[in-house]
Amino acid sequence: MQEEKSYSFQVNLKGMIALLSEHLYSDPNTFIRELLQNGVDAITALKHLDEEHQGKITIELPGTEQPKFQFSDNGIGLKETDIHQFLSVIGESSKSKDIKDAQDFIGKFGIGLLSCFVVSDEIVVETKSALEQLPLRWTARAEGDYKIERLTEDIPVGTRVILSPKKQFNYIFEGDYFEKKIKFYGDALRETISIVVGGDEKIIHKEEPKWLAPSISKTELLAIGKDLFHVNFLDAIPFETTAGKAKGVLYILPFRTQFSSKQRHRIYLKRMFLAEEDQSILPNWAFFVRMLVNTEELSATASRESLMKNDLLRQARKEIAVVLKTYLQQVKKIDFDIYIRIIQTHYLHLKAFALEDPDFLEIFLADIPFETNRGQRSFQNIIDHQQQLYYCADFEDFKQIDRMADTQGMILVNASYTFDTELLRRIKQKYRDYKITEMSPNQLLETFQPIHEDEHNHYVSFQKEVQRILDDYSCVLEIRRFKPVDTPAIFTKMEQNNVENTISQLKENANPFAQVLKTSRPNKIQNTLCLNADNALIKTLMDIKDVYMLRSVMEVLYVQALILGKYPVQEREMKVMNEALKSLIVMGLDNFVNL
Repeated sequence: MQEEKSYSFQVNLKGMIALLSEHLYSDPNTFIRELLQNGVDAITALKHLDEEHQGKITIELPGTEQPKFQFSDNGIGLKETDIHQFLSVIGESSKSKDIKDAQDFIGKFGIGLLSCFVVSDEIVVETKSALEQLPLRWTARAEGDYKIERLTEDIPVGTRVILSPKKQFNYIFEGDYFEKKIKFYGDALRETISIVVGGDEKIIHKEEPKWLAPSISKTELLAIGKDLFHVNFLDAIPFETTAGKAKGVLYILPFRTQFSSKQRHRIYLKRMFLAEEDQSILPNWAFFVRMLVNTEELSATASRESLMKNDLLRQARKEIAVVLKTYLQQVKKIDFDIYIRIIQTHYLHLKAFALEDPDFLEIFLADIPFETNRGQRSFQNIIDHQQQLYYCADFEDFKQIDRMADTQGMILVNASYTFDTELLRRIKQKYRDYKITEMSPNQLLETFQPIHEDEHNHYVSFQKEVQRILDDYSCVLEIRRFKPVDTPAIFTKMEQNNVENTISQLKENANPFAQVLKTSRPNKIQNTLCLNADNALIKTLMDIKDVYMLRSVMEVLYVQALILGKYPVQEREMKVMNEALKSLIVMGLDNFVNL
């Protein structure tokens, strides 16, 4: 057996830099965040030795006299062994050796400094360790080589990173642009940050962010939210979690949002800005919320552009969900105006949540709005008006019967919108005391009063003649009493099983019309034309003996019922109506104008 040999992987640094810029880091400005993060961690490490130490970060932007970019911190600095181990070994981290100590630091990945290669072909690090007091310079090039040298001149304890900007990224190092980015990433840091341009120093950050203060008014929180997000929010909800030690503000949006839309937040990790589009710390139903939050103990992903999904994050998310639910339960008593505005603006989301969560259903049940034939009404308003809630799951059905339902004194819910039908069924299942019934045009017919048994013989011959006419239009005839009495006929579409049910019910009631319907209807699926026995025109038709005149009038009533029911009227139906009207004119029917 041959002797085994061990080999080390070779790293193509240029290829790795390309991967960093194209995949791991989505923004060339990321190096600013990485440098800020390393500077803050170095200052934090020194504070472990000296609690009174005042951290400061100084940034000198390139100019005509000084073309280099310099980023300095007065943190703990690096020893020579640290440089070899942590700067020169890809993927190594000075913050991962001790888990307990690592919790105090923002960064956990040694590849962070490599982001500087995206904007510079060379990285120079000058450092002096508080533990070794030896000034050193580390110089690395994108080709993959580096060198370390001892500085002859003394430098303060800390670290200075020097970059030579690539031409295509010169815009990043301009004063206004760079200051904006520093504030974007570091506006919540405790450390003082200053920028030097042409020898002039400007302190751009030295105060604690107000939203992390122990106590702050809601008015101030809303003002902060407006300044950050440029939105006049409905309300601001401060919160803290035990898991992940997250503290921040939940803002209620004043406008409706799509379920697929992602809100922009401000998420900080140990006061360093981390992400805007990360939704993972919020409950998946909180589409109507924007969040401003800092977490001390949650972890970041390798790109440090989102939070790591783990058990601690999931527990923090549960705590935030409880905060939001508690707020929604209490706001009705605390500020009813805001509660109503939340309902009116975000009712679609609230309906979705109510379907998934019994707690939400309990909170909003009374105030959930529905569209009805009498305008938008809350669930409680509908229930207070009538003992039974009727709804249409199909919009076409609702259009066809909303007027008829209104004349019956019935509030009818248009439940064709997203979540409405399922929600009403869930309410019916959960709350047995509520009577909730789905309504269709055919079911509405069943609420109309049938003619009295004593009148059956009076209608038999009329029924037969009219049914022969309606057979040409695949219609079953019914005669009932309903309001409004000025409506002579209504038309409804009926499936085959509804036809059979109608005949079966008539048989059970010993209704002689059952045999007429059974023998005269075609075998295919038929619709229904219901005549109003209380209508004056229908009463007049009962006395017409001329079958041609009866046909013409019935054809007009048939098409009129289609139009009243908002069914599509095709060329065939219009032709039938025109021919019928022409026949009536010729026959000189005196009251055809009233049709």
